[in-house]
Order: sequence, then C-alpha cells, then structure tokens
Amino acid sequence: MQRFDEIWVQQIKTALMENRFRLVHLPIACLNGEQKVMYDTLLRMLDPQGEEVGAAEFMPAAFRNRLLRAIDRWVIGASLLFCAKTPLDCVFIKLSSESLVDKTLLEWLVKAVESAGAKPAQLCFQVSEDDATQYLTQTQELAQQLNARGYLFAVEHFGTGRDSARVLLNTPMQYLKLDGSLMENLATDQALQEKVKVFIAAAGKRAIPTIAERVENANTMAVLFQLGAAYVQGHYVHEPEVVLGEVATARR
Repeated sequence: MQRFDEIWVQQIKTALMENRFRLVHLPIACLNGEQKVMYDTLLRMLDPQGEEVGAAEFMPAAFRNRLLRAIDRWVIGASLLFCAKTPLDCVFIKLSSESLVDKTLLEWLVKAVESAGAKPAQLCFQVSEDDATQYLTQTQELAQQLNARGYLFAVEHFGTGRDSARVLLNTPMQYLKLDGSLMENLATDQALQEKVKVFIAAAGKRAIPTIAERVENANTMAVLFQLGAAYVQGHYVHEPEVVLGEVATARR
C-alpha cells in the first residue's frame, strides 16, 4: 500500500500544480415544481496522458496522506469560478474530514468568496454522515459559522450510519441528502420505503428538504415523490457533465 500510495501522492501533487483536476456537475431536480438550478459537485483528475480518473481511485491515497485539505480548497476555488460563469441557485461542495477540523478554513473561504464576487447563498457545503458522526461537535460549529455568514450546509450519505437520528437532531443544515444505497430497491421494498419515509418526516419536522442520491429509474422517483422527498439527483435525472473545463489554480 505504501508503494501504491507513493505513486498516487506524486500524481495528486503534480495534478494540483499543473491544474489537471476537473469539476463534474450533476444537476439536482425538484419534485415539487419549484424552479431551482442546483448542482452537486464531483471531482475528476486527468492523468499525464489526458485520461480521466475517478475520485474513488485516488481519494483513498489522498486521505491516508493528508492531501484532502489541498484538494478541497482547489474544489472550492474552482466552484467559485463556476458560480461566476453559470446562472444557478446553489452548488453543493463536499468537505472532507480534514477541512471539517481545519480552523483556518472559514477565514480562507470568506476571502476567496469576496475575491471571486460569489454570493454565499449559492454555496452549500456538505459533509458525509460518517464524518458528521465522528466529528459532531466540529460539524455543529462549522455549520453554525457558515450559516451565520450566509452559506448553506448539508449532510450527505444520510441514513446508513449508526446514529443518524443524533446527527439530524444536532446539526444545523438546510438540506439532508439520503444515501444512494437506500434507493437501490426502494420501488419494491416496503420496509425500505418505511425507513426512508421516517427519515423524510423527521427532516420535515425541522423544515429541512431532503435530496435523494443516486436515483436511477422512474419508479424510484415516483416513490420518492409519494414519500415527500423534495429533490432527486442521479443518472436518471441527468448524466454528470464537465461544465467547467480549464480553471485558474485556486489558492491553497
């Protein structure tokens, strides 16, 4: 693994220096007729031959070698440029556990947003339920600080953790994203439908709209509509597209 990581670490560092990362955006569709333009943000890397590499291939090595903070800041900087070029209401940006506990993030973010001329309300920062569970206090503090400055906050991959209810109850958020694994047999599995219904209802009591991840067919979308989900994302809604190509190197 160490030899494997050495190869990826060098590629990641070189890609950051040579600006060979790309943002891929996945549209989020509204189920209640509301007209909002929202995107989730995915990350890709171009290898030296120009071939696209999915995040799942290099992010584990980035995690083990503490490179996530630098990648997060590149993504934020590129997302600010995307907001400047694209008419939209909201773009979702993933934050890693490194950024979640990074005390310098907020000051850096405020300066970067001011420099780019973006509106804080266009940016929704999201953390995974696993990270929110492990760093619940830090998640609460960051969400509160972001909300106080006009930014939005979300918890993604929700509903499969050991303490989902605690995360929902104690985290200030504007959106809750239901994990894609819950969608796989949702159209035919009554028990799963009841589970998802409970999550949507619990979020609804706090006036938090839910977004279903990885929706792949019309039947699943119809069930989610009946259960009260507000939004859906996935390949059934739209294939991810690279809507931002060349970007200036973000401050790190």
